[in-house]
Amino acid sequence: MRVLAHIHTLNAAAVIDRAIDALERQTRPPESIVLVDNGSTDGTLERSFPENLTVIRNPANLGVIGSIRVGISHALEHGFDWIWVLDADGIPEPRALDRMLELYDSWPANQQERTGFIACLPRTEPEGAPLHGQLFTRHGRFAVKPKPGESFYPCQITIWSGCLYRLAAIRRVGLPNGDYFIDRGEVEYGYRMMKAGYHGFIHQGAELRQDVSIFSFSKRLKVGPLSVRFYDLPPLRCYYTVRNTLYFALYDQSEGRLSALRELWRVRSRPGRGMMSGIAWQAALFTLNFALRPRNHGEHVRACLLGMWHGVRGNIAARY
Repeated sequence: MRVLAHIHTLNAAAVIDRAIDALERQTRPPESIVLVDNGSTDGTLERSFPENLTVIRNPANLGVIGSIRVGISHALEHGFDWIWVLDADGIPEPRALDRMLELYDSWPANQQERTGFIACLPRTEPEGAPLHGQLFTRHGRFAVKPKPGESFYPCQITIWSGCLYRLAAIRRVGLPNGDYFIDRGEVEYGYRMMKAGYHGFIHQGAELRQDVSIFSFSKRLKVGPLSVRFYDLPPLRCYYTVRNTLYFALYDQSEGRLSALRELWRVRSRPGRGMMSGIAWQAALFTLNFALRPRNHGEHVRACLLGMWHGVRGNIAARY
């Protein structure tokens, strides 16, 4: 089985050497590496790369998901069997790829055919907390709580970084939707994989260290049934988080408009969530956490409101 490792970059000069080194230290290294750059200006590409690494430089910033589309297209054109998607700041432990492929090899042929992806277990930097995958349920998306000693478990959604995709499945499902640009594309693609009959898994013995500090929060305010987290992330992320979440619920889920409206405006509590757990309420509370701090967050509020407008209207092609 031929594996292509994919790294997408945008001004990643400070971390790219570490990412490539982590791939070269794999006990079962990938056959080739493709580095898809979104127009870095900090010297990311101004260095010597291994002979098995191909650089593809996008003429414009296509976002994380646009870059992943480019990498997958390269893998399909060159006859690879798997593509291992990694952020520039995602560091897999040395046996990660080996363990995922060993797991796949241990399965019977019918299970192999139904597999869409096997993913590393991401752990946050610097805390080391696990980011477990999620499943689609009738109550919404919920994080999996693996059983003690469970080496791997099924999931339908996890972060892009660390995912090993089987290209035979991608040929049937199609490429990720590049219009999602940066956020929630993994939700849309996981849903599409599931609807096509493919399964995903997280291997807990194949760990990945990932910097997700952009989602950290400094304070949590709880007033009655409402709970607001004060996030620190740029307006661009605010826009795509809100727009893509709403767009997915309204336009990409295929359960019908009535189901979409229930998901948007759900007021009754559901497992693991309190009152007002619908997506529209979540988008409103997400915006509120910036509106409560108007002095330095006016642009964040405007980005959230624009994201709501475009998401409800189905304007997935817009760029912030």
